[in-house]
Amino acid sequence: MLKPKIYLGTIALEMNRWSTRVPSYLVSDWIPKIESAGFDGLELWENHVLLSPGEAEKIKATGFPVAIYNHYGGFSNSAEDIEKRNVAAEMINRIGAGAVKYNIGSDPFQLTNYKENVLCFADALPKDCVLLCECHDGTALETSHAIKRFFNGLCPQKFGLILHPFECTKALKIKFTRFSERIAHIHSQLTGPGGTRICLDEWPKRVGDCLDVLKSRNFAGNFTIEFTGLTSAPDENIDDLFANAIKDMNFIRDYLSK
Repeated sequence: MLKPKIYLGTIALEMNRWSTRVPSYLVSDWIPKIESAGFDGLELWENHVLLSPGEAEKIKATGFPVAIYNHYGGFSNSAEDIEKRNVAAEMINRIGAGAVKYNIGSDPFQLTNYKENVLCFADALPKDCVLLCECHDGTALETSHAIKRFFNGLCPQKFGLILHPFECTKALKIKFTRFSERIAHIHSQLTGPGGTRICLDEWPKRVGDCLDVLKSRNFAGNFTIEFTGLTSAPDENIDDLFANAIKDMNFIRDYLSK
């Protein structure tokens, strides 16, 4: 029986995540509700501190864990990317995040440079901070071959992978076969008809089948509710997004407790 920690991605409640990217709410104001709902910590979207002066200190003062810092900068050699990495490293050290989520760029011919820059980034972080890579389509790590090449020689306990497991059990099993020791974290989201995101309990069999794969492979990582029902819908609002995130958290916990 798995008993993972489940974090709330602060981006899940953010209505400007894909538009202006200027925060629409203060995370510190919501921490009492997030903690009371039963979440174990935050996966903190970096703009919630970088674009909200004083928020880092307010969040840290609550004592509620920032389990993962969600960084969206690239890993090229451009001056802009270097500056973004420096800012992220400074913030991670200041706020005390236990891990950082990142993506690399899209150019497959820059894979060696991306790796070198990730390693330099790791050196600037707290010694026990884990780096979690989201190998999205559209990045240079969208194939198994590229993932194996990129992570060759890197400690799996330090350099892990994030999966989005609820789309296809077949693909999930293949990833565990190829990368089992490196799979460290789950981003929870479910895409329904027409590309809209839905709550996990709307497709319980699919989600349950995927959770069964995690159980059968002895997955020992944790979860973030990254997106949920109403995400990016025309009528999305923070209260309903939060209620749906709680539903998804409870679905995962209840299923894994069986």
